[in-house]
Amino acid sequence: MDRAEAIAILRQHLDRIEALGYKALCARIGDLEVLAAHGKTGVEYQLELNILWDHKPNAVIRILGSIDDGGLRAFLPLTDSRLVEAGTQLPPSPAEPRDASDA
Repeated sequence: MDRAEAIAILRQHLDRIEALGYKALCARIGDLEVLAAHGKTGVEYQLELNILWDHKPNAVIRILGSIDDGGLRAFLPLTDSRLVEAGTQLPPSPAEPRDASDA
C-alpha cells in the first residue's frame, strides 16, 4: 500500500463530507459510509467514514475515516478525523476565487 496515496485519498473524502457543513452533518449523525476508491497506482482501497457526536449530542461533530488496501493493513488501517463545530466556516478551496483584499 502506498501510504501517501492512501492518506491523500482519505483526506479527499473527509474534505468532501466536511464541506457539507454542520447542519447537514447533524442530519447524518450515525451514518457509516463504506466505499472503494482506486489510487493512481492502481490499488483499490476500502474506506469507512463515520459521522458521530464527538463528546456529547448537539455539540461538536467528528468525522472519522479509515482506509486500507484489503491486505494485512485491514487489521490496522490508516485513520484520520475532522471536527466540525456549529458556525464553523471553511476557508475557500484553492479553486474558489478570492477577493483581491485577501491576497
